[in-house]
Amino acid sequence: MKIKNFVASLFTVSTLALIGISAQAQSVDAATVSTADASGVVYITNGNGATVYGQPTAAGVVGDTGARLASKTGWRFDKLANIDGTIYYQVGTNAWIAASDTSTDAPAIVLDKDMYINVAGGVNLYDGPNGNFTGNVATGHTMVHVYESKTDSKGVTWYDVGRSQWINGKYMSEDNVKQTITMSATAYDPAVLGSNMGYSGVAANLSKFPKGTHLRITASNGQSYDRVVNDTGLFAYSNPNQLDIAMPNSQALQFGRQNVTVQVLG
Repeated sequence: MKIKNFVASLFTVSTLALIGISAQAQSVDAATVSTADASGVVYITNGNGATVYGQPTAAGVVGDTGARLASKTGWRFDKLANIDGTIYYQVGTNAWIAASDTSTDAPAIVLDKDMYINVAGGVNLYDGPNGNFTGNVATGHTMVHVYESKTDSKGVTWYDVGRSQWINGKYMSEDNVKQTITMSATAYDPAVLGSNMGYSGVAANLSKFPKGTHLRITASNGQSYDRVVNDTGLFAYSNPNQLDIAMPNSQALQFGRQNVTVQVLG
C-alpha cells in the first residue's frame, strides 16, 4: 500500500481524489487543547472517508475544510492534537483528521492468486501479521495460493495462505525463483558486434544456463535486468560463472565488471 504525504499546495478535489462535503465546524466549550510532535502512519477506516479539518484553535474549534481522505488509504502524520480527549492527527499544513476515523493497522487487501516462496528450506507460518507461530512450516521454492495481504506498522507486508496462516512477505515472490546465486558480470552491445539480437538477452555458459533460461540479474547498485539467455560468448563459454549482459554501449561501459545476484526464474 502506498503511504501518502499531504501537500497543501495540491489540496484540491481532483489531485487528491478527495470527496467534498458541505462546510461545517465542530467546537468544544471551554476546551482543553494540547498539541505534541509525533510521527507515524494511520489508515482511514471510515467507509465514507475521513473529514479533513483545519488547524485547531485555542478554543478547541476544528473547522471542516469540505474534503475527505478516501477510505483504506494510508497517511503520514507529524503532530497530534488532544481536544478534551479527542485526538486529531496532522497529515499536512492546516490539515487534520480525527483518530476515530483511522487505525494504525493497515487494512487487508483481498487477493486471489498464486505466489512463490523464494527461499529454500522451511518458512514459519503465523496466526496473523506479527502474530504467534502456528507450529506449521511452508516448504521453500513451492507455489502457494494467497487470499489477502496486510502491511504491519513496520511496513512489512504479510500474506494469508489460508486457514488463518500468514507468511512474511520477504519470503514471497510473484515469480518462481528456482535458484539464487552470485556471479561475475560484464556488459556488451550486440549492435557494436554487428548483431541484431537487441538488448533482451544475456550471454552465458550454455551448460550452466541453456538458451531460453530466464534470469533476473541484480547489479550492485540495486538495478535489476530481466534477460533471457540467447548467446554464449567466448568469455562466458570458458567461464561458467561469468555473464555478459546485452545493453547499449554507453551503459555497458558504465556497467564495467562487477558481482551480481542472479535469480533463475521458472
